[in-house]
Amino acid sequence: MKTASAPSICSDLENPPAPSPEILRHTFFVRAVHWLIAICFLLEVATGFALYWLRLRWLLPFFGGKHEAIAIHLISGMGLALLCVPILHQWWRRMRWTPADSHFVRHLRAHALRPEQAQPADTGYFNGGQKLFFWSFIISTAYFLITGLVWWWRREPWMPNEVYVVARTSHRVLAVIMTGALLVHLYKATLGEPGTLASMVKGTVTTNWARLRRPGWFRELGGRE
Repeated sequence: MKTASAPSICSDLENPPAPSPEILRHTFFVRAVHWLIAICFLLEVATGFALYWLRLRWLLPFFGGKHEAIAIHLISGMGLALLCVPILHQWWRRMRWTPADSHFVRHLRAHALRPEQAQPADTGYFNGGQKLFFWSFIISTAYFLITGLVWWWRREPWMPNEVYVVARTSHRVLAVIMTGALLVHLYKATLGEPGTLASMVKGTVTTNWARLRRPGWFRELGGRE
């Protein structure tokens, strides 16, 4: 009489679960613009702090000197402003505010400290935190451009000194604020929401990521909870 054979203890290793299918999230064009913006922003931060914070003046030789750092700061600032145009064109519809985003912001602390925190069921392509960062970035870049031009033309006879003083001070204060916002953005793109940074590198996310992290967008694609 034959006895039933015992299941192999290696069956899970021999037949691993199929990997989650990949979904296109960011096109090559969007990713290229995003990384060019990142490079310009980092150059702005590095040269800006090196020029106007005495403790970081030791960074200036890495840019070729003070005048070269000023030139890099100006060029990268103009590049940042120009690059806002295509990224705004690509994303402005997806960045519209929704009730799900308000819910996300009301529970921002929980989402920040607990990466596994479930997203609101109607969370679309971007969540409320990403939309806050995006619009603050667009508005602050416009303000940086205006105040930067005031700073550049400060020696012109038609430029009121009071305007220059306000522009200079607010430019610096906003730079510190946005640098802090960038650090939060980097945290959320890595430890705070694993898979987000990878999507901006390779352009895709897994089906599971889309279903759990962006359920509203997942349904738009025809997926089911």
